[in-house]
Amino acid sequence: MHASNINKVIFINFCQRFHLYIHAYALLLLARGLTLVQISLIESIVIGAIFLMEVPTGLLADRVGRKWSIFCSTFFLMCAEFIFIFARSFEWYIFIALLTGTGFAFASGAIEALVYDSLPEKGREDAMKRAMGRLGFYAQIAFVIAPIIGGLIIGEARAPDFIPAIALTVAALLMGVIACLTLREPALDTSEKKPGSVELFRDGVSLLRHHRRLRRLALLVVFTAPFTGAIVTTLGPPYLVQNDVSPFAIGVALSGGSLLAAFTQRYAYKFEQWLGQARAIALLILLPGALYWLFAVVVGPFATLLVVILIYGVNDMKAPLFSAYQNAIIESKNRATVLSLISMFTSLFLALGLPIYAALAERSLSLTFVVMGAVIAAAALLLRVHRLPPVNTSA
Repeated sequence: MHASNINKVIFINFCQRFHLYIHAYALLLLARGLTLVQISLIESIVIGAIFLMEVPTGLLADRVGRKWSIFCSTFFLMCAEFIFIFARSFEWYIFIALLTGTGFAFASGAIEALVYDSLPEKGREDAMKRAMGRLGFYAQIAFVIAPIIGGLIIGEARAPDFIPAIALTVAALLMGVIACLTLREPALDTSEKKPGSVELFRDGVSLLRHHRRLRRLALLVVFTAPFTGAIVTTLGPPYLVQNDVSPFAIGVALSGGSLLAAFTQRYAYKFEQWLGQARAIALLILLPGALYWLFAVVVGPFATLLVVILIYGVNDMKAPLFSAYQNAIIESKNRATVLSLISMFTSLFLALGLPIYAALAERSLSLTFVVMGAVIAAAALLLRVHRLPPVNTSA
C-alpha cells in the first residue's frame, strides 16, 4: 500500500505540473493587453490566496483527511484552467487567481503529510528524502515534456494559439482528479481522540515557536525563497525576449532546466552525503542568489538561455532535504497544519515581494535580478545558515 499510494501521489502531482503554456503565460497576458505590473498583481493574488487558505486547508487535511484535500486541490486547479479559456477581463483573471491559490493551498501540506505517513516507520527520514526526491523528479519531468509540446502548439505565441494548450492542461488535471479518488488514507494511530482544529492550530504554532531547529528551518525556507514562479512565468520570459530568444526557445529552456531539476531533486540526498549536511544546505541556499547575479550581467540568446536553464535546475534542489528535516520533527496528528503554517509565511513573503520586484522590473529587469540575489544572500547570512543545528527530533 505504501508504494502504491506514493506512486499515485506522484502521478497526481505530475498532472498538476503538466502545464502546457506556463513558459509563455506572461506573453499570453501581455498579448491580451495586460502590463507586467498587472501580471505580477495576478501572481500576488494567487500567492495571497495561498497565504489566506494555507492554515484552514491544513486543518482540514488533518481533520478530514489528506486524500480529499489533494482531490480538492486538483479539482480547483482544473476549474481555474477551464475558466481561463474564456476569460478576457482583469476581473476574471483575479477570480482565477483566487481559485488557483486555493487549489495550491489544499495541496501544500497534504501531499507531504500523506507521503510521509504512507512510509514505513523504520528509517522514515531517509525514505522521505528519496520519496520527495522522486516526487520532485517526476514533477520536473512534467515541466520537461509540457513546454516542448506546448511550444509546438503555441508557435509564435499569438493569443488564439493558446486555447488548445489550455484545453489539454485541463484534460491532464481531469486525469489527476480521477486518480485522487483511488488514494487511500494511511492507517494512523486512532487510539487517542482526534484533536480539534483550535488545538491543532495552537500546537502547531507552539511547535514553531519553541522548537529551535524547526524554527530555523522554517525561517530559511521563507526568507531564502528563490521566487522560481516569478522567474518562470513573469520576469524570465520578457527578459529572454529582450535578448532575442523566441517563444519556442523559452519553452525549450524551461524543459532543459526542468530536466536538470528532475535529477538535482532526485539525487539531492546524495549531494548531502557527499558534502555533509551543513555545507550542502549552505550551498543549495546561496546558489540561486549567485545565479540571479549572473543572469543580470549576461547578454545574448545563448548566454541567457544557459543561465536560465541553470536557475530552473537548482532553485528548488534543497526542497527534498528540507521536507525530510521538517517532517522528522512534526507529529503526524498536526503535520499538515504545521507544514501549512510554514507555507503560509512563505506565501506572505512571496506575495509582498513579487509586486516590488515587478515594479522594479518595469525600470530594469537586470537590476531586479541583482536585488533578488542580494535578498537571498542577506537572509542566509543573517540566519547563519552555516550554523544550522544538527538533525534530531528534539529542540
